[in-house]
Amino acid sequence: MNGSEPLSDDFVEQLEKMLDEAKHTACPPCVKCGWCCKHTVCYYGEWDYEKNQCKYLTEDNLCSKYEEINAFEESQKLEIRLFGSGCCLNYENPDRVRILKKSQK
Repeated sequence: MNGSEPLSDDFVEQLEKMLDEAKHTACPPCVKCGWCCKHTVCYYGEWDYEKNQCKYLTEDNLCSKYEEINAFEESQKLEIRLFGSGCCLNYENPDRVRILKKSQK
């Protein structure tokens, strides 16, 4: 043993509570700006080095594998899915800000 103490029941209970709350904390809605697919690829994506974005990103910033991914995730009964969780890359995202400003006019 390395001399560390076991985690207390209170600590574990608090940690589980925090994780449960984090699961229900919603990201702001996606505005389909394509920012995420222009900077990295998801588990299902592939990088297009010529376009410098995911090769499945369409001209109107949609995922061309949307139906395929949703069908797969449904078949696996995944609790957390790629689409529908909101925008988790919303800070300092100029494409998102531009779309939101246009929609406010």
